[in-house]
Amino acid sequence: MKNYLMLFVVSLLLLLSGCSTEQGSQPSLERLGMISVIAFDYIDEDKMKITVIMPQPATEAMKHTQAITVETDMLHKGLVEIASKADKAVTLEQLRVALFSEEFAEKGQMKEMVEFLYKDTEVRSNTFVAVVKDSAEELLRKDYPDKQNTSVYLNNLFQPRQYTYFSPFTTIHDFVYDETNPLLDSIAPYVEYKEGIIHIKGIAVFADGEMVTMFTQQEGKAIQILRGQKKLSVLTTTLDNDEKEKVALEFIKSKAKIKTNQNFNSPKVFITMEFEGNLSEYEGGKNLANDHELANLEKEVSKSIEKDVRILLEKCRQLSIEPTGLFETMRMRYKGDWPSDLTQQLMAKAEFEIKAETTILSAGALK
Repeated sequence: MKNYLMLFVVSLLLLLSGCSTEQGSQPSLERLGMISVIAFDYIDEDKMKITVIMPQPATEAMKHTQAITVETDMLHKGLVEIASKADKAVTLEQLRVALFSEEFAEKGQMKEMVEFLYKDTEVRSNTFVAVVKDSAEELLRKDYPDKQNTSVYLNNLFQPRQYTYFSPFTTIHDFVYDETNPLLDSIAPYVEYKEGIIHIKGIAVFADGEMVTMFTQQEGKAIQILRGQKKLSVLTTTLDNDEKEKVALEFIKSKAKIKTNQNFNSPKVFITMEFEGNLSEYEGGKNLANDHELANLEKEVSKSIEKDVRILLEKCRQLSIEPTGLFETMRMRYKGDWPSDLTQQLMAKAEFEIKAETTILSAGALK
Protein backbone atom coordinates (compact mmCIF):
# COMPACT_ATOMS: atom_id res chain seq x y z
CA MET A 1 0.00 0.00 0.00
CA LYS A 2 2.86 2.35 0.87
CA ASN A 3 4.44 1.67 -2.53
CA TYR A 4 1.20 2.63 -4.35
CA LEU A 5 0.93 5.80 -2.25
CA MET A 6 4.52 6.77 -3.02
CA LEU A 7 3.98 6.17 -6.75
CA PHE A 8 0.86 8.37 -6.66
CA VAL A 9 2.71 11.23 -4.94
CA VAL A 10 5.62 11.09 -7.42
CA SER A 11 3.22 11.05 -10.38
CA LEU A 12 1.33 14.02 -8.99
CA LEU A 13 4.55 16.02 -8.51
CA LEU A 14 5.66 15.26 -12.07
CA LEU A 15 2.28 16.36 -13.40
CA LEU A 16 2.39 19.62 -11.46
CA SER A 17 5.96 20.25 -12.58
CA GLY A 18 4.96 19.76 -16.22
CA CYS A 19 2.10 22.21 -15.91
CA SER A 20 4.37 24.79 -14.30
CA THR A 21 6.95 24.41 -17.08
CA GLU A 22 4.34 24.85 -19.78
CA GLN A 23 2.88 27.96 -18.17
CA GLY A 24 6.28 29.58 -17.60
CA SER A 25 7.91 28.48 -20.83
CA GLN A 26 9.60 30.90 -23.18
CA PRO A 27 7.63 32.10 -26.20
CA SER A 28 8.03 30.14 -29.41
CA LEU A 29 10.18 31.53 -32.22
CA GLU A 30 7.04 32.64 -34.04
CA ARG A 31 6.14 34.81 -31.04
CA LEU A 32 9.65 36.19 -30.45
CA GLY A 33 11.21 38.99 -32.47
CA MET A 34 14.93 38.34 -32.88
CA ILE A 35 16.43 41.75 -33.70
CA SER A 36 19.43 41.13 -35.95
CA VAL A 37 20.24 44.71 -37.04
CA ILE A 38 19.49 48.00 -35.29
CA ALA A 39 19.93 51.47 -36.78
CA PHE A 40 19.98 54.91 -35.14
CA ASP A 41 19.19 58.27 -36.76
CA TYR A 42 19.44 61.73 -35.24
CA ILE A 43 16.29 63.81 -34.69
CA ASP A 44 17.38 66.34 -32.06
CA GLU A 45 19.24 66.50 -28.75
CA ASP A 46 16.39 64.73 -26.95
CA LYS A 47 15.01 62.27 -29.52
CA MET A 48 16.32 59.67 -31.93
CA LYS A 49 14.87 57.36 -34.53
CA ILE A 50 15.41 53.61 -34.06
CA THR A 51 14.90 51.11 -36.87
CA VAL A 52 15.23 47.36 -36.42
CA ILE A 53 14.97 44.40 -38.74
CA MET A 54 13.94 40.93 -37.61
CA PRO A 55 13.88 37.67 -39.58
CA GLN A 56 10.42 36.36 -40.40
CA PRO A 57 10.35 32.62 -39.60
CA ALA A 58 6.77 32.15 -40.80
CA THR A 59 6.70 30.44 -44.19
CA GLU A 60 3.65 32.44 -45.28
CA ALA A 61 5.42 35.78 -44.72
CA MET A 62 5.78 37.82 -47.93
CA LYS A 63 9.18 39.21 -46.86
CA HIS A 64 12.09 37.45 -45.17
CA THR A 65 12.63 40.36 -42.77
CA GLN A 66 10.36 42.74 -40.89
CA ALA A 67 11.42 46.38 -40.47
CA ILE A 68 10.00 48.62 -37.74
CA THR A 69 10.83 52.26 -36.95
CA VAL A 70 10.00 54.29 -33.83
CA GLU A 71 10.95 57.70 -32.46
CA THR A 72 12.02 57.73 -28.82
CA ASP A 73 14.26 59.35 -26.22
CA MET A 74 15.46 56.05 -24.67
CA LEU A 75 16.60 52.79 -26.23
CA HIS A 76 14.63 50.41 -24.01
CA LYS A 77 11.56 52.61 -24.27
CA GLY A 78 11.89 52.35 -28.03
CA LEU A 79 12.20 48.56 -27.86
CA VAL A 80 8.91 48.42 -25.93
CA GLU A 81 7.24 50.44 -28.70
CA ILE A 82 8.78 48.14 -31.31
CA ALA A 83 7.42 45.10 -29.45
CA SER A 84 3.92 46.61 -29.45
CA LYS A 85 4.13 47.28 -33.20
CA ALA A 86 5.46 43.80 -33.91
CA ASP A 87 2.84 42.23 -31.63
CA LYS A 88 5.53 40.01 -30.12
CA ALA A 89 8.28 40.10 -27.53
CA VAL A 90 11.60 41.36 -28.92
CA THR A 91 15.16 40.53 -27.89
CA LEU A 92 18.66 41.73 -28.72
CA GLU A 93 20.23 38.31 -28.15
CA GLN A 94 20.70 37.81 -31.92
CA LEU A 95 21.92 41.34 -32.66
CA ARG A 96 24.74 41.22 -35.20
CA VAL A 97 25.09 44.80 -36.52
CA ALA A 98 24.42 48.28 -35.11
CA LEU A 99 24.33 51.16 -37.62
CA PHE A 100 24.52 54.87 -36.86
CA SER A 101 23.83 57.75 -39.22
CA GLU A 102 26.69 60.16 -39.82
CA GLU A 103 24.80 62.99 -38.11
CA PHE A 104 24.10 60.76 -35.09
CA ALA A 105 27.84 59.99 -34.85
CA GLU A 106 28.87 63.62 -35.30
CA LYS A 107 26.58 64.70 -32.44
CA GLY A 108 28.34 62.26 -30.08
CA GLN A 109 25.29 60.09 -29.51
CA MET A 110 26.84 56.98 -31.08
CA LYS A 111 29.26 56.64 -28.17
CA GLU A 112 26.37 56.73 -25.69
CA MET A 113 24.38 54.05 -27.53
CA VAL A 114 27.39 51.76 -28.06
CA GLU A 115 28.22 51.93 -24.36
CA PHE A 116 24.58 51.16 -23.54
CA LEU A 117 24.61 48.11 -25.83
CA TYR A 118 27.95 47.00 -24.39
CA LYS A 119 26.49 46.96 -20.87
CA ASP A 120 23.34 45.09 -21.97
CA THR A 121 23.77 41.44 -21.02
CA GLU A 122 21.66 40.35 -24.01
CA VAL A 123 23.98 41.93 -26.57
CA ARG A 124 27.10 40.13 -27.75
CA SER A 125 30.37 42.05 -27.47
CA ASN A 126 31.30 41.03 -31.05
CA THR A 127 28.34 42.90 -32.56
CA PHE A 128 29.63 45.04 -35.44
CA VAL A 129 29.18 48.82 -35.51
CA ALA A 130 29.37 51.14 -38.53
CA VAL A 131 28.60 54.71 -39.56
CA VAL A 132 26.17 55.27 -42.45
CA LYS A 133 26.24 58.17 -44.84
CA ASP A 134 22.86 59.94 -44.69
CA SER A 135 19.99 57.87 -43.27
CA ALA A 136 20.58 54.55 -41.48
CA GLU A 137 16.85 53.79 -41.67
CA GLU A 138 16.77 54.14 -45.45
CA LEU A 139 19.75 51.80 -45.79
CA LEU A 140 17.87 49.12 -43.81
CA ARG A 141 14.66 49.58 -45.75
CA LYS A 142 16.27 49.35 -49.20
CA ASP A 143 15.58 46.24 -51.26
CA TYR A 144 18.53 44.00 -52.08
CA PRO A 145 16.94 41.49 -54.48
CA ASP A 146 20.13 39.51 -55.15
CA LYS A 147 20.76 38.96 -51.43
CA GLN A 148 19.22 36.29 -49.21
CA ASN A 149 17.96 38.95 -46.80
CA THR A 150 19.17 42.27 -45.42
CA SER A 151 20.21 40.80 -42.08
CA VAL A 152 22.50 38.15 -43.57
CA TYR A 153 23.79 40.64 -46.16
CA LEU A 154 24.90 43.15 -43.52
CA ASN A 155 26.41 40.53 -41.24
CA ASN A 156 28.47 39.11 -44.11
CA LEU A 157 29.49 42.60 -45.25
CA PHE A 158 31.43 43.21 -42.05
CA GLN A 159 33.25 39.87 -42.04
CA PRO A 160 36.97 40.45 -42.82
CA ARG A 161 37.87 39.47 -46.39
CA GLN A 162 40.94 39.89 -48.56
CA TYR A 163 39.71 42.99 -50.39
CA THR A 164 38.37 44.78 -47.31
CA TYR A 165 41.36 44.61 -44.96
CA PHE A 166 41.50 48.43 -45.07
CA SER A 167 38.39 48.42 -42.84
CA PRO A 168 38.71 47.96 -39.05
CA PHE A 169 35.47 45.89 -38.77
CA THR A 170 34.86 47.44 -35.38
CA THR A 171 32.81 45.60 -32.75
CA ILE A 172 31.14 47.27 -29.78
CA HIS A 173 33.96 45.86 -27.65
CA ASP A 174 36.60 47.44 -29.93
CA PHE A 175 34.81 50.79 -29.95
CA VAL A 176 34.47 50.95 -26.16
CA TYR A 177 38.13 49.90 -25.76
CA ASP A 178 39.34 52.66 -28.09
CA GLU A 179 37.09 55.22 -26.38
CA THR A 180 38.64 54.40 -23.00
CA ASN A 181 42.21 54.29 -24.36
CA PRO A 182 43.88 57.71 -23.87
CA LEU A 183 46.42 56.97 -26.63
CA LEU A 184 43.98 56.05 -29.35
CA ASP A 185 40.97 57.63 -31.06
CA SER A 186 38.12 55.35 -32.09
CA ILE A 187 37.51 54.23 -35.66
CA ALA A 188 34.63 52.43 -37.38
CA PRO A 189 33.68 51.46 -40.95
CA TYR A 190 31.93 54.16 -42.97
CA VAL A 191 29.37 52.81 -45.43
CA GLU A 192 27.05 54.23 -48.06
CA TYR A 193 24.28 52.95 -50.33
CA LYS A 194 25.26 53.32 -53.97
CA GLU A 195 23.99 51.71 -57.17
CA GLY A 196 21.90 49.11 -55.37
CA ILE A 197 24.53 47.83 -52.95
CA ILE A 198 26.22 48.86 -49.70
CA HIS A 199 29.81 50.04 -50.06
CA ILE A 200 32.42 50.27 -47.31
CA LYS A 201 33.64 53.68 -48.42
CA GLY A 202 36.26 54.29 -45.76
CA ILE A 203 36.87 54.77 -42.04
CA ALA A 204 35.09 57.14 -39.66
CA VAL A 205 37.42 58.62 -37.02
CA PHE A 206 36.23 59.91 -33.64
CA ALA A 207 37.60 62.27 -31.00
CA ASP A 208 36.03 62.57 -27.55
CA GLY A 209 33.12 60.44 -28.72
CA GLU A 210 32.24 62.56 -31.76
CA MET A 211 32.91 61.69 -35.38
CA VAL A 212 35.48 64.12 -36.74
CA THR A 213 36.22 62.97 -40.28
CA MET A 214 36.10 60.14 -42.78
CA PHE A 215 39.28 58.68 -44.23
CA THR A 216 39.36 57.04 -47.66
CA GLN A 217 40.10 53.37 -48.26
CA GLN A 218 43.71 54.22 -49.12
CA GLU A 219 44.11 56.23 -45.91
CA GLY A 220 42.38 53.44 -44.03
CA LYS A 221 45.05 51.01 -45.21
CA ALA A 222 47.74 53.26 -43.75
CA ILE A 223 45.89 53.39 -40.42
CA GLN A 224 45.55 49.62 -40.35
CA ILE A 225 49.26 49.20 -41.14
CA LEU A 226 50.25 51.43 -38.22
CA ARG A 227 47.78 49.64 -35.95
CA GLY A 228 49.56 46.36 -36.70
CA GLN A 229 47.43 44.79 -39.43
CA LYS A 230 49.47 41.89 -40.82
CA LYS A 231 47.49 41.40 -44.02
CA LEU A 232 46.25 43.95 -46.52
CA SER A 233 44.00 43.99 -49.53
CA VAL A 234 45.35 45.12 -52.88
CA LEU A 235 47.70 48.06 -52.39
CA THR A 236 47.61 50.56 -55.25
CA THR A 237 49.76 53.62 -55.74
CA THR A 238 50.68 56.13 -58.40
CA LEU A 239 54.38 56.88 -58.31
CA ASP A 240 55.45 60.50 -58.04
CA ASN A 241 57.73 60.58 -61.07
CA ASP A 242 57.67 61.88 -64.64
CA GLU A 243 55.93 58.76 -65.98
CA LYS A 244 53.31 58.64 -63.20
CA GLU A 245 53.63 54.87 -63.11
CA LYS A 246 50.71 52.96 -61.59
CA VAL A 247 51.35 49.90 -59.42
CA ALA A 248 49.03 47.36 -57.78
CA LEU A 249 50.38 44.81 -55.29
CA GLU A 250 48.26 41.84 -54.25
CA PHE A 251 48.41 39.41 -51.29
CA ILE A 252 50.26 41.98 -49.19
CA LYS A 253 51.98 41.04 -45.96
CA SER A 254 52.90 44.01 -43.82
CA LYS A 255 54.88 44.64 -40.68
CA ALA A 256 55.15 47.95 -38.88
CA LYS A 257 57.40 48.87 -35.98
CA ILE A 258 56.99 52.13 -34.08
CA LYS A 259 59.55 53.60 -31.68
CA THR A 260 59.97 57.00 -30.04
CA ASN A 261 62.85 58.95 -28.53
CA GLN A 262 60.97 59.11 -25.18
CA ASN A 263 61.33 62.89 -25.17
CA PHE A 264 58.07 64.54 -24.11
CA ASN A 265 59.33 68.05 -24.87
CA SER A 266 60.59 67.26 -28.38
CA PRO A 267 59.03 63.91 -29.39
CA LYS A 268 60.31 62.02 -32.41
CA VAL A 269 58.54 58.97 -33.82
CA PHE A 270 60.44 56.37 -35.85
CA ILE A 271 58.19 54.28 -38.13
CA THR A 272 59.59 51.35 -40.10
CA MET A 273 57.36 49.30 -42.42
CA GLU A 274 58.01 46.16 -44.45
CA PHE A 275 55.80 44.90 -47.30
CA GLU A 276 55.76 41.76 -49.41
CA GLY A 277 53.44 41.13 -52.32
CA ASN A 278 52.91 40.07 -55.90
CA LEU A 279 52.71 42.65 -58.65
CA SER A 280 49.24 42.25 -60.14
CA GLU A 281 49.11 45.38 -62.32
CA TYR A 282 51.66 47.80 -63.67
CA GLU A 283 51.45 50.80 -66.01
CA GLY A 284 54.82 52.28 -66.91
CA GLY A 285 57.96 51.95 -68.98
CA LYS A 286 60.12 49.71 -66.81
CA ASN A 287 61.28 46.29 -67.98
CA LEU A 288 60.32 44.23 -64.96
CA ALA A 289 62.22 41.21 -66.26
CA ASN A 290 65.33 43.23 -65.48
CA ASP A 291 66.33 42.80 -61.82
CA HIS A 292 67.80 46.29 -61.61
CA GLU A 293 64.63 47.97 -62.88
CA LEU A 294 62.49 45.78 -60.62
CA ALA A 295 64.63 46.87 -57.64
CA ASN A 296 64.15 50.51 -58.66
CA LEU A 297 60.39 49.96 -58.78
CA GLU A 298 60.47 48.52 -55.24
CA LYS A 299 62.32 51.64 -54.01
CA GLU A 300 59.86 53.98 -55.71
CA VAL A 301 56.87 52.11 -54.28
CA SER A 302 58.46 52.37 -50.82
CA LYS A 303 58.92 56.14 -51.24
CA SER A 304 55.29 56.47 -52.33
CA ILE A 305 54.10 54.60 -49.22
CA GLU A 306 56.29 56.78 -47.00
CA LYS A 307 54.75 59.87 -48.56
CA ASP A 308 51.18 58.57 -48.09
CA VAL A 309 51.80 57.77 -44.41
CA ARG A 310 53.35 61.19 -43.81
CA ILE A 311 50.38 62.93 -45.46
CA LEU A 312 48.01 60.88 -43.28
CA LEU A 313 49.85 61.78 -40.07
CA GLU A 314 49.92 65.47 -41.01
CA LYS A 315 46.19 65.34 -41.64
CA CYS A 316 45.70 63.73 -38.21
CA ARG A 317 47.85 66.47 -36.68
CA GLN A 318 45.69 69.19 -38.25
CA LEU A 319 42.49 67.53 -37.03
CA SER A 320 43.92 66.86 -33.52
CA ILE A 321 43.21 63.15 -33.77
CA GLU A 322 45.41 60.09 -33.27
CA PRO A 323 43.82 56.83 -34.51
CA THR A 324 47.08 54.85 -34.88
CA GLY A 325 48.64 54.47 -31.41
CA LEU A 326 52.03 56.11 -32.10
CA PHE A 327 52.90 56.87 -28.48
CA GLU A 328 52.32 53.51 -26.82
CA THR A 329 56.03 53.08 -26.02
CA MET A 330 56.07 56.46 -24.29
CA ARG A 331 53.14 55.54 -22.10
CA MET A 332 54.99 52.46 -20.87
CA ARG A 333 57.60 54.72 -19.28
CA TYR A 334 55.23 57.44 -18.11
CA LYS A 335 54.73 57.61 -14.35
CA GLY A 336 51.13 57.92 -13.22
CA ASP A 337 47.93 58.17 -15.23
CA TRP A 338 48.27 59.35 -18.80
CA PRO A 339 46.51 62.78 -19.09
CA SER A 340 43.64 62.80 -21.59
CA ASP A 341 45.12 65.67 -23.60
CA LEU A 342 48.76 64.51 -23.61
CA THR A 343 48.40 62.46 -26.80
CA GLN A 344 47.16 65.50 -28.73
CA GLN A 345 50.01 67.61 -27.28
CA LEU A 346 52.58 65.07 -28.46
CA MET A 347 50.91 64.75 -31.86
CA ALA A 348 51.00 68.52 -32.34
CA LYS A 349 54.78 68.77 -31.97
CA ALA A 350 56.01 65.30 -33.00
CA GLU A 351 58.61 64.80 -35.71
CA PHE A 352 58.18 61.74 -37.91
CA GLU A 353 60.92 59.62 -39.42
CA ILE A 354 59.30 57.14 -41.82
CA LYS A 355 61.02 54.28 -43.61
CA ALA A 356 59.35 51.68 -45.86
CA GLU A 357 60.83 48.65 -47.59
CA THR A 358 58.91 46.85 -50.32
CA THR A 359 59.68 43.40 -51.73
CA ILE A 360 57.96 42.28 -54.94
CA LEU A 361 57.90 38.50 -54.74
CA SER A 362 56.62 37.97 -58.27
CA ALA A 363 55.95 40.15 -61.28
CA GLY A 364 54.11 37.33 -63.04
CA ALA A 365 53.73 37.79 -66.79
CA LEU A 366 53.74 41.58 -66.57
CA LYS A 367 56.06 43.51 -68.82
